[in-house]
Amino acid sequence: MDIYHSTYTQYIDLMSQLKEDVQELVSQSYDENLKPDGVKVILEQIDNTIDTALGETFLPTGELLNITKELFDIKKKMYVKTPATEAMLKQCFRTLNKAAFSLKQITEDCALIEANELSEQEM
Repeated sequence: MDIYHSTYTQYIDLMSQLKEDVQELVSQSYDENLKPDGVKVILEQIDNTIDTALGETFLPTGELLNITKELFDIKKKMYVKTPATEAMLKQCFRTLNKAAFSLKQITEDCALIEANELSEQEM
Protein backbone atom coordinates (compact mmCIF):
# COMPACT_ATOMS: atom_id res chain seq x y z
CA MET A 1 0.00 0.00 0.00
CA ASP A 2 1.57 3.30 -0.99
CA ILE A 3 1.63 6.38 1.22
CA TYR A 4 -1.07 8.21 -0.76
CA HIS A 5 -3.59 5.38 -0.60
CA SER A 6 -3.02 4.77 3.10
CA THR A 7 -3.28 8.51 3.84
CA TYR A 8 -6.54 8.86 1.91
CA THR A 9 -7.93 5.77 3.64
CA GLN A 10 -7.02 7.10 7.06
CA TYR A 11 -8.50 10.51 6.18
CA ILE A 12 -11.78 8.90 5.05
CA ASP A 13 -12.00 6.94 8.30
CA LEU A 14 -11.42 10.11 10.33
CA MET A 15 -14.03 12.07 8.37
CA SER A 16 -16.54 9.25 8.88
CA GLN A 17 -15.79 9.44 12.60
CA LEU A 18 -16.21 13.23 12.51
CA LYS A 19 -19.62 12.85 10.89
CA GLU A 20 -20.70 10.55 13.72
CA ASP A 21 -19.26 12.97 16.29
CA VAL A 22 -21.14 15.93 14.81
CA GLN A 23 -24.37 13.95 14.79
CA GLU A 24 -23.75 13.02 18.44
CA LEU A 25 -23.06 16.70 19.26
CA VAL A 26 -26.41 17.68 17.78
CA SER A 27 -28.25 14.95 19.68
CA GLN A 28 -26.69 16.11 22.98
CA SER A 29 -27.30 19.81 22.47
CA TYR A 30 -30.29 21.73 23.74
CA ASP A 31 -29.06 24.90 22.10
CA GLU A 32 -31.57 26.62 19.83
CA ASN A 33 -28.66 28.22 17.93
CA LEU A 34 -27.61 24.80 16.71
CA LYS A 35 -30.17 24.64 13.93
CA PRO A 36 -30.50 21.66 11.60
CA ASP A 37 -29.63 23.88 8.61
CA GLY A 38 -26.22 24.80 10.03
CA VAL A 39 -25.48 21.21 10.89
CA LYS A 40 -26.67 20.12 7.45
CA VAL A 41 -23.96 22.32 5.87
CA ILE A 42 -21.12 20.73 7.82
CA LEU A 43 -22.45 17.22 7.21
CA GLU A 44 -22.62 17.92 3.47
CA GLN A 45 -19.05 19.26 3.57
CA ILE A 46 -17.91 16.08 5.31
CA ASP A 47 -19.63 13.95 2.65
CA ASN A 48 -18.00 16.02 -0.09
CA THR A 49 -14.52 15.70 1.37
CA ILE A 50 -14.99 11.94 1.72
CA ASP A 51 -15.94 11.82 -1.97
CA THR A 52 -12.83 13.85 -2.85
CA ALA A 53 -10.62 11.51 -0.84
CA LEU A 54 -12.24 8.44 -2.38
CA GLY A 55 -11.15 9.68 -5.81
CA GLU A 56 -7.52 9.84 -4.60
CA THR A 57 -6.84 12.53 -7.20
CA PHE A 58 -7.13 15.82 -5.34
CA LEU A 59 -5.97 16.72 -1.86
CA PRO A 60 -8.88 17.68 0.41
CA THR A 61 -6.92 20.25 2.42
CA GLY A 62 -9.13 23.20 1.45
CA GLU A 63 -12.20 21.17 2.31
CA LEU A 64 -10.70 20.23 5.67
CA LEU A 65 -10.09 23.90 6.42
CA ASN A 66 -13.68 24.80 5.50
CA ILE A 67 -15.03 22.04 7.76
CA THR A 68 -12.81 23.21 10.61
CA LYS A 69 -14.01 26.79 10.19
CA GLU A 70 -17.65 25.67 9.98
CA LEU A 71 -17.32 23.71 13.23
CA PHE A 72 -15.63 26.71 14.84
CA ASP A 73 -18.59 28.88 13.74
CA ILE A 74 -21.04 26.34 15.16
CA LYS A 75 -19.15 26.43 18.45
CA LYS A 76 -19.27 30.24 18.54
CA LYS A 77 -23.02 30.29 17.83
CA MET A 78 -23.83 27.82 20.58
CA TYR A 79 -25.26 29.71 23.51
CA VAL A 80 -25.72 26.78 25.87
CA LYS A 81 -22.75 24.44 26.27
CA THR A 82 -23.21 21.55 28.65
CA PRO A 83 -20.25 19.46 29.77
CA ALA A 84 -21.36 16.78 27.29
CA THR A 85 -21.45 19.21 24.36
CA GLU A 86 -18.10 20.69 25.38
CA ALA A 87 -16.60 17.20 25.41
CA MET A 88 -18.10 16.40 21.98
CA LEU A 89 -16.80 19.68 20.54
CA LYS A 90 -13.32 18.83 21.78
CA GLN A 91 -13.65 15.35 20.28
CA CYS A 92 -14.68 16.85 16.93
CA PHE A 93 -11.68 19.18 16.90
CA ARG A 94 -9.40 16.33 17.98
CA THR A 95 -10.65 14.28 15.01
CA LEU A 96 -10.07 17.23 12.68
CA ASN A 97 -6.57 17.60 14.06
CA LYS A 98 -5.85 13.92 13.44
CA ALA A 99 -7.10 14.33 9.86
CA ALA A 100 -4.77 17.30 9.35
CA PHE A 101 -1.88 15.35 10.83
CA SER A 102 -2.68 12.45 8.51
CA LEU A 103 -2.60 14.67 5.42
CA LYS A 104 0.76 16.11 6.52
CA GLN A 105 2.28 12.82 5.40
CA ILE A 106 1.77 13.87 1.77
CA THR A 107 1.48 17.68 1.80
CA GLU A 108 1.83 20.77 3.92
CA ASP A 109 0.01 23.57 2.14
CA CYS A 110 -1.37 26.76 3.69
CA ALA A 111 -4.92 25.43 4.09
CA LEU A 112 -3.65 22.36 5.93
CA ILE A 113 -1.45 24.42 8.23
CA GLU A 114 -4.38 26.71 9.10
CA ALA A 115 -6.76 23.78 9.68
CA ASN A 116 -4.16 22.15 11.92
CA GLU A 117 -3.59 25.31 13.98
CA LEU A 118 -7.31 26.07 14.40
CA SER A 119 -8.20 22.51 15.39
CA GLU A 120 -5.24 22.34 17.76
CA GLN A 121 -6.27 25.47 19.64
CA GLU A 122 -9.84 24.16 20.05
CA MET A 123 -8.96 20.65 21.30
